[in-house]
Amino acid sequence: MAREIAGLGEILRDITIDPSPVARDLARRYGYLPYMIERYIRILGDEAIDLLNAMENPSILRPVARCNSLRIGCIELERRLSRLGFKTRRLEWAPEAIEIIDHPESPSIGATHEYLKGFYYLHRDYSPLIPPLAMRLGRGQRILDSCAAPGGKATYIAQLIGDEGLIIANDISINRLRSLVSNIVRMGFGSIMVTRIDARRIHKDLRLTFERILVDAPCSAEGYIMIDPDRKWRTDQRDLALLVRREIEILLSSLELLEPGGILAYSTCSIAPEENEYVVSRALRHYGEEFDIVDPGFSMWSRGVEDLLIGDIDPRVSRCIRTWPHKHGAGGSFVCIIRRR
Repeated sequence: MAREIAGLGEILRDITIDPSPVARDLARRYGYLPYMIERYIRILGDEAIDLLNAMENPSILRPVARCNSLRIGCIELERRLSRLGFKTRRLEWAPEAIEIIDHPESPSIGATHEYLKGFYYLHRDYSPLIPPLAMRLGRGQRILDSCAAPGGKATYIAQLIGDEGLIIANDISINRLRSLVSNIVRMGFGSIMVTRIDARRIHKDLRLTFERILVDAPCSAEGYIMIDPDRKWRTDQRDLALLVRREIEILLSSLELLEPGGILAYSTCSIAPEENEYVVSRALRHYGEEFDIVDPGFSMWSRGVEDLLIGDIDPRVSRCIRTWPHKHGAGGSFVCIIRRR
């Protein structure tokens, strides 16, 4: 990377916003840090209240059993789950996805024989399925998942390429790597190789380039406050700036490994624009015209937000995808597809 990224002070100046009296009042009522509410108001206007109410409702998230179609037919899996007492429905846009509408007292969806046999991966909702589907995957490709644990997206990628190709599934955390390896073995995928590298320097330690890369960046998880209310106040603006700097470093390092014409999916489980549109904009600015954002081809979700009044946001982020809990019945997430020219 020829040019240095911004220092922490510059990032903090870019993302710092002053909450309005309305934001401060709502922050007291709902228990948030005021700057977070100010963002929601700027992006959503009157819908900010709908978002805050959705974040109070954990039941908005419906688990998804992603059928491992290389081991079992998805219709057969759905039948088996039905016989166990689960009420399900298939997602039209993701044929392997079986959404759990209702469940018996026993067994839990994560303790069935079918789960233990690797017939499905259990996602907490459908939003993690979006990045692999947007990557335009094909058999035989060389693919990097820079921050792969616990393996939901890496195993889905392997499934989508028919387990034919090479997937480097990387993570830095030993504990999370255990979960990653366990899921790979349980589901029986042979195309995945596991590495332990700091993703901020992965371009220095891997001597490969890739046709497809996924950067599912470690983030604040602000899109899932409904299952961890402490996230309402855990991350102040300086802590957020530290996260943003790490996310920029990971994205820039991964972009170095992308082949010409290749595609990188940048995703988070956060609704914070600082971790999403701002990070992508900084990466594009760093590389000039070498990279572009391409439309992912989905129309059922919201788009990235240009007018954020933080930093210098690239207007091309309007081609990115956002899911909102109050609009889409899923965790808040962000997906952006970046192509190397």
